[in-house]
Amino acid sequence: MLRKKYIELINKVNTDPYRLHFHLMAPTGWLNDPNGLCVIKGVNHIYFQYTPFSATWGLKSWGHYTTENWIDYTEHPIFLRPSIAEDIDGVYSGSALVENNKIHYYYTGNVKYTDKKYDYILNGREQNVIEVISEDGFNYKKKNILLKNSDYPQNMSTHVRDPKVFKVEDEYFMILGARTKEDIGCAILYKSLDLKKWEYFFEIHSEKKYGYMWECCDLIKIEDKWFLICCPQGVEQEGINFANIYQIGYFPIDINFKEKTYSLGEFVELDRGFDIYAPQTFIDNKDRNVLIAWMNS
Repeated sequence: MLRKKYIELINKVNTDPYRLHFHLMAPTGWLNDPNGLCVIKGVNHIYFQYTPFSATWGLKSWGHYTTENWIDYTEHPIFLRPSIAEDIDGVYSGSALVENNKIHYYYTGNVKYTDKKYDYILNGREQNVIEVISEDGFNYKKKNILLKNSDYPQNMSTHVRDPKVFKVEDEYFMILGARTKEDIGCAILYKSLDLKKWEYFFEIHSEKKYGYMWECCDLIKIEDKWFLICCPQGVEQEGINFANIYQIGYFPIDINFKEKTYSLGEFVELDRGFDIYAPQTFIDNKDRNVLIAWMNS
């Protein structure tokens, strides 16, 4: 029955005269954050938050496209769906790391309690970091629970999500967007030597408060400079600055992973348009740093 409904929706969408052909759209329903961007055997894999049967919101999965030339795209079946207690209310955003010919995917498993009234900031929610491993980008065997709310610093609210994993020399790091119990946006870092055991490293925050929550954090090195890309929620508009509902931008960051020190520069908006959010970067099959973001925020 669902299969029939999906085919009907596909036919309806594909005959829509307003269907986009340059930007990637969901096959049907709802699309938001790009996830798990990576290259496997010369092919760019683009996963994304996906709700096939609702055009407004709904239970999140990961949809999947591939491309070799950034012109022609192939649609693939849904890659990740909620299937365990730790992601029962949605497979939320995450990233991918290719290491030793295996793709390690990391995402936030969302759980919301409904047995009584909660504020869903300090209580009533789980945000679990979950890993799956694949050799081809299409199949995996099991889900590994890496971090739970109890593994985050005590000053954090229940809003900790969107793991982005990267490698610096022989060490692996995971950055997560977060909201403290005092409603201050920040990022937290974890470190691993084997991609299995993760230990808390330190917190990154700005001297001046930039919103109550930082989402979709990404630490990226371009030439010899590091940048912390993030999406602060709750930043007040200042003239022509910060006119979006939620902001998208970066802090230049001088970071020393050995000494656990950092210094943030001034926040710079990546885009002042009203329709861009949740960016993620990766190195594509042409060895370029590519940023993909979500339109329709």
